[in-house]
Amino acid sequence: MRAPVVFAVVVTWNRRALLEQCLAHLMAQTRPCDGLIVVDNASDDGTADMLADAWAGRATVVRMATNTGGAGGFNAGIRAAVQAGAERLWLMDDDVLAALDALQTLLAAEDGLASEGVTSAFLCSSVRSPDGHLTNTPEIDRRENVLGYPDWGERLDRGLIPVRQATFVSLMVSRSAVARHGLPLAPMFVWGDDTEYTLRLSRQAPGHLVAASRVVHVRATPGRLSIETETDPGRERLHRYLTRNVILAKRRHEGKGPAARYALSRLRMAVGLALKGRWRQAGVLVAGVMDGARFSPEVEPCPTS
Repeated sequence: MRAPVVFAVVVTWNRRALLEQCLAHLMAQTRPCDGLIVVDNASDDGTADMLADAWAGRATVVRMATNTGGAGGFNAGIRAAVQAGAERLWLMDDDVLAALDALQTLLAAEDGLASEGVTSAFLCSSVRSPDGHLTNTPEIDRRENVLGYPDWGERLDRGLIPVRQATFVSLMVSRSAVARHGLPLAPMFVWGDDTEYTLRLSRQAPGHLVAASRVVHVRATPGRLSIETETDPGRERLHRYLTRNVILAKRRHEGKGPAARYALSRLRMAVGLALKGRWRQAGVLVAGVMDGARFSPEVEPCPTS
């Protein structure tokens, strides 16, 4: 069987040092990538010069005119990789350090599933923080087997767990899946865009977490995203996008009821913040709920020929 053409797609913004580490890990893979695309979201920290000097001929750089966020970056990167002939797209942010056999292990898992007649919606790696804690944990798929029991443990002995959503932290998706389901929603900008995309990919069949494929996520702020515990004032406004984007994902993939319950939970949280005098954070959540009620971006198709 011919090996698939694999392109790594990395989205970066103003994290030159981390990007250099990320790319070094990609270049050292035991199963080399067939192509490397870096989407530079209008960085102004010297990233463009570094890529031009050190990575000329080794990486294709897509330089965005403005910062389009992770959503816009992966939208552009997937499009560029498909147009360049990629058959598998290995997606990650610039703060991901992949174990040297991470790609080889993902592809071996894909081959194993294919030998059973299983086509996975996507594959994702096991993610840990630099100090070893699990992070970016995907949500287990709870579809049932023929006996009516959840099927998630079927391949547990091989370190394969069916999942319904994951993040753009070492996620592999096929060209054919992109052709069927389109591109990530660029208007989502940041936070939650990967959740919506993987839920879209896994409508008919689950993706799979490949436990033996390992990466480290060097996040600026570890832990779950919550405005209640946010310590960086510069990131507070991003929680408006998160609230809006989660409402959209729930509305499209779970229904109006779950979307409404999530919106109500954000409003309750806003009231709690206001009672503590945290009016700015409360306003961010209220604005996100209002945005979520009318936010409805269209899925863009991705030409594959």
